[in-house]
Amino acid sequence: MARKRKALSKKFGFQKGNTPATKGKKLKFEPKIESEPFMRLPHTVFESRVSHKSSKVLEVHDVEQSVCPPMLLWPRPKIPEQIDEYLDPTFPDPDNHTYKHYVPSLNNGCDGDLDFDSHAAQKWGFAWRERLKCVTCGFVGQYYKLYHEVNSPAPGRKAATINMGIQAGLMTTSISNKSFRDITLTCNVIPANLSGMQKLANKVGSVIVNFNQQDMKDIRESLVAENEMVGYANPVLVNVETDGRYNNPIFNSDVTAFQAGTQVVQTMVENNTKLKHIVSVFTGNKLCKVASRLRNKGIEVLCPNHAGHCSANLAEDSVIGNETEYARQCTIELNDKLKIAHVTTDGDSKAVNGITNAQRSNVKILRDARCTAELTYAFKAHEGKLFAVKNHMPAVIKAIVLCYSGGCGMSCQINSYVCAGMPSDHWQKGFLPNKEPLKMTSDDEVLVENCINVLLGPKSLELVRFLTSTQKCEAFNRTLQRCNPKIVTHSRNFSGRVHTAVHLRNHKFGNSTILHYKRYWVQSLLLAHLS
Repeated sequence: MARKRKALSKKFGFQKGNTPATKGKKLKFEPKIESEPFMRLPHTVFESRVSHKSSKVLEVHDVEQSVCPPMLLWPRPKIPEQIDEYLDPTFPDPDNHTYKHYVPSLNNGCDGDLDFDSHAAQKWGFAWRERLKCVTCGFVGQYYKLYHEVNSPAPGRKAATINMGIQAGLMTTSISNKSFRDITLTCNVIPANLSGMQKLANKVGSVIVNFNQQDMKDIRESLVAENEMVGYANPVLVNVETDGRYNNPIFNSDVTAFQAGTQVVQTMVENNTKLKHIVSVFTGNKLCKVASRLRNKGIEVLCPNHAGHCSANLAEDSVIGNETEYARQCTIELNDKLKIAHVTTDGDSKAVNGITNAQRSNVKILRDARCTAELTYAFKAHEGKLFAVKNHMPAVIKAIVLCYSGGCGMSCQINSYVCAGMPSDHWQKGFLPNKEPLKMTSDDEVLVENCINVLLGPKSLELVRFLTSTQKCEAFNRTLQRCNPKIVTHSRNFSGRVHTAVHLRNHKFGNSTILHYKRYWVQSLLLAHLS
């Protein structure tokens, strides 16, 4: 066998003096094309990011609306939320049954009845300490606390959880401590002292501010982690929308925000996910009761730099509508983890100047999309291709003018995305009587076409190409109306109420309340009490 192998190698192997065909040539190795990775996202990430409306393929889009590389599978099972634990009827809630039994030492020589010693009851806010007393022999037992305490290492009496819970609950409503005392009085319930309630409200408000700031930081960190998980080229990029809200009750489209405004809230919301979490908020306040009280005594003070506690962080003569500065403050807070790629604002907002100043780089501007029927269907028909929408939109504008001037028909059937141009299927014109066209001259038609160009022209399409808006900010303003209405000015607890509204909007009421108590509430209050 060895001889046969040797003979074969001499016959078919390389002969002496043979020149290889690849001699002197550089070998090129073709890179191995690996298949795109498959990924199964957590249920919350899948619901907030995956889009499968245009096709049956599961896709995630980055800040430029480009498809991320991973191929997605259906998500993992849903993880129960905080409130789901308490919705379980089998949950062993200790408050649902009596778990403390008090057996007082009785006098063997007396068979009288034990009753609450109401004259010696000790009040602690809305909580009580009671003892039992014999109506016959006068025997009295020891005091028992009919409430739970906060386990604090600080000396002195411990805070009652019911008093803290009342203040946390009041932060979610529009009523004040005085109004709550009036409610308890009408229920024939002895209320707590007003000054004591206000002092506890001040502590609870500062705790909520710190708690929500940490929560927004956690949201920003999770955004970066999710961006990296779904395949963003730059995980720190985020699209945001921002808007300001003032405590001006007469604010509308023809009234500026500079009239009688003393408090402002600037909100910044992420647009990377469907959840649209609030990732940064700024509160500006010109009100300070301490300064007002000192001025009434003839003492000249200047907010926000006077001695003692000052609830104002804006000077009285500062411009309340300075959205540039407010957006800059929000961006500074957001830039600890994220970097803004696109920002959506109202058409008259100057917030982008503050964002650019804080981020030290140019930010792409998007405008709040209005009258989105044609826009939405146009981008859907052309699968988001901006150049195709731009090419077809001039014909759409002419079709709209003809439709309103009584020429609804073939032009709408060919060029319009929302009007079928049929007698039984056409665009309903909300501001006109049924089937009544606008009587326009040729000059009027040109004027209307120019007005529509403001919204659907090439420059406007560049600004609204992602079809983003500030609707989430407007929705938060309605939540804020619940916690801090414009007609009520909570000067001291303004920031606490705003951050309460932010946490409610990010986590919903049930989860927000449980998170306050289970994760940070007691620990944060202890730190505030010790400081």
